[in-house]
Amino acid sequence: MASEATSRRLPVAQPLHLRLRRHREQAWLALDLLIVAWLCWLFDAINNLAPVRQQLAVANGRGVLDVERALHLDPERVLDQWLAQRDALATVVVFWYENVHITVTLLVFAWLWWRRPDLLATMRATIVIVNLIALAVFWSFPTAPPRMLSSAYVDLVARTQHLPVWQLGATALHSNQLCSMPSLHLAWATWSSIAVWQMTAKRWLRALAVVYPLLTTFAVMATGNHYLLDAIGGAALTGVVFLALSHRSVRSRLAGRSALGAPASASERPGRADLASGAAAASRSHTGASAGRCRPR
Repeated sequence: MASEATSRRLPVAQPLHLRLRRHREQAWLALDLLIVAWLCWLFDAINNLAPVRQQLAVANGRGVLDVERALHLDPERVLDQWLAQRDALATVVVFWYENVHITVTLLVFAWLWWRRPDLLATMRATIVIVNLIALAVFWSFPTAPPRMLSSAYVDLVARTQHLPVWQLGATALHSNQLCSMPSLHLAWATWSSIAVWQMTAKRWLRALAVVYPLLTTFAVMATGNHYLLDAIGGAALTGVVFLALSHRSVRSRLAGRSALGAPASASERPGRADLASGAAAASRSHTGASAGRCRPR
């Protein structure tokens, strides 16, 4: 009953093809595509510095690992060695690591455009700010992944290079050489989970939204590409930015462009009883006015 009531309160967007007839919506769609392309280019440009700053990145990586060991939170090597002994599972996990995060993020972004434009302003701002902060950290604090620190780690991605991966210039050549802290895999996974949780009241979809970041955490650590602190940092960064942008005053400013075609939620729309009473009142008013005009003098 509660889930049904929640689903009834969820707004339903005007069809996308109707919204895109407006020049303003076409401009926002073009801007979103440019944002995605720009972030990819910027990430690629920073990765080009990997050979130049590799020693600094390795030193910072060792520092992160030392902090984890001091806190007894360093499961990366155990997970990596465990997965390295299971070839079939390792192939699946490497495919997940290489492909799922970008695929899910783009699909969720498209879902927001299609079904919940009322959420789009906040979620767009969240992912842009998260990426900008992460890129600033990559620049100022380059961090090498665990697989670069010791031969005790197995580079599972290199061992399964026959898989199709996302290749874009230097990103393919120097993937994660500088960009371990924070984990954008987890930042994007957390963003996707927050968006899905808001877009649906279906329990199985919300369960997937909770499980997805956990599976991604396992994938990035077991392949030797991230530390646990990276994963925590990426998820926390997205959560903090989203909460900051969800403040009522901030959300109202971001939603200033909310002529997106999303009608009011069911709780805000007049019910049948309201419409009927309004019609009755209008009828009485019209009848009274007519009687006044026909009254003999």
